[in-house]
Amino acid sequence: MSNNAAPHARFINDNMIPLYHAGEAWKKIIVASLSSKILRSILILLLFFIYCEVIHYIVVLLQCTWPSVTHETYSSLEEAPDLKVLVIADTHLLGFRHGHWFDKLRREWQMRQAFQTSMLIHKPDVVFVLGDLLDEGKWCGDEEFNYHVTRFKSMFAVPEGTELHVVSGNHDEGFHEMITEHKHQRFERAFDSPSVRMVDIQGNTFVLINSMAMEGDHCTMCVQAERKVKEISYELALRQKCEKHKDEACKSVRKPYSKPILLQHFPMYRKSDSECNTEDSAPADEKDIPFRPRYDSLDQRSSKLLFSTLEPRLVISAHTHHGCYIVHSNNIPEWSVSSFSWRNRNNPTLLMLRVNSVNHTAFQCFLPKESTVINIYILSGVLAGISLLWPSISYKYRPKIC
Repeated sequence: MSNNAAPHARFINDNMIPLYHAGEAWKKIIVASLSSKILRSILILLLFFIYCEVIHYIVVLLQCTWPSVTHETYSSLEEAPDLKVLVIADTHLLGFRHGHWFDKLRREWQMRQAFQTSMLIHKPDVVFVLGDLLDEGKWCGDEEFNYHVTRFKSMFAVPEGTELHVVSGNHDEGFHEMITEHKHQRFERAFDSPSVRMVDIQGNTFVLINSMAMEGDHCTMCVQAERKVKEISYELALRQKCEKHKDEACKSVRKPYSKPILLQHFPMYRKSDSECNTEDSAPADEKDIPFRPRYDSLDQRSSKLLFSTLEPRLVISAHTHHGCYIVHSNNIPEWSVSSFSWRNRNNPTLLMLRVNSVNHTAFQCFLPKESTVINIYILSGVLAGISLLWPSISYKYRPKIC
C-alpha cells in the first residue's frame, strides 16, 4: 500500500524534497535573509554612532595645535618653559527648570567628550573657565547647587599636573542686583573663587575678576573687590621695581614680575560687537545691537579702573556666547571666548594660548559642528535603509519545484 502514495507526491529537483516541505524551506531562507539585512543595518548605525560620539571629536580636535611663540620675542632672562593655557566659558549646565531631559543629557555628553578629549590630546598646563558654569545657579537652593557643582567637577575634571581655575558669571550668582551674600559665598567656597585674586603659574601672572563685583556702587562686595585690585596693583608695581633695583621692600617679593593677563566673565566696555570679525563672532543682524553696560559688558568706569591699575597685556572675557577679538584704544587686546555649549552655538570653541612672561599667542579651536553631526546621522540612516533593500548574501541552495 505504501507504493500507492508515491505517484501522488511531487518532488523538488535534485534534493528529492516533498513539495509540501518547499514552503517551509522558502520561509527559512526569507527569514535568514531578512535577519541578515537587519543586522547589517544595525551594524551600520552602530558604527556611525561610535564615530559621531567618540571618533569625530578626536578627528576634529587633532586639527587644533598649540600656537608657537617666535624666538625673537624671548627675553634672555627667561628660563621657564612656555605655559599652555586652555580657556572655555559659558558651559551652562542645565538644571531642573529649563530644557528637556534629552537636551540636558545630550549637551552634557557633548561637553564632557569635547573637554576630556582636549585634555587627552592637548594636555594643557592650566584651564580657565570664565563664568556661567551653571545655568540656574542664581535660582537654585543649596542642595541643588551642590548637586550641579558635583556634576561640573565630574565633567570638567582635569588630569594630574593640570590646574583648573574658574571665575563667576551672572548665571552662577545672578546679576549684581540679584546677588546675595549667601549665593556669593557658596560659589566662592565651592570653586575656591574669590571676587578678585592673582594666580602665578610658571612666571606668568593672571588676575581673575568677578565681573558682578565691578558695579562700583559701594556695596560690600564691590568695595572689597576694588580694594583687592589696588592691592594687586601695588604688588605688581613692587615686583616690577625690584626687577631693576632691590631695596629693603624687595625682601617680601617672592615672584618675578610679568604683566598680568586679566580674565573675567563680562567683556571690557564696548558699544557693541560691530568690530568683531572672528569666525565665531555674532551674526550680522546682532552685531550692531548696543551693549548695555553692567549687563552685556563692564561699564566705562570699571573698565578704566582695571586698565589703569592692572595694566594688563591681554584681557580674556566671555558672556556674549560669541567670539571676538578687538584691540582697545590703549592698545590692549581682548579675546572674548564663545560658549562651550552646543545649546548656545552650532560651533563652540575653546581658546588655546601659549604664554611666557613677555609674550603670548592665541589660537581658536573649533569643536565639531552640530549641523555636521546631524548630517552624518542622516547619512547613516539613508545607508541603513539602503542596506535593508540591498540583496543579502547568496545561498547555494535554491529549491525549485518540479
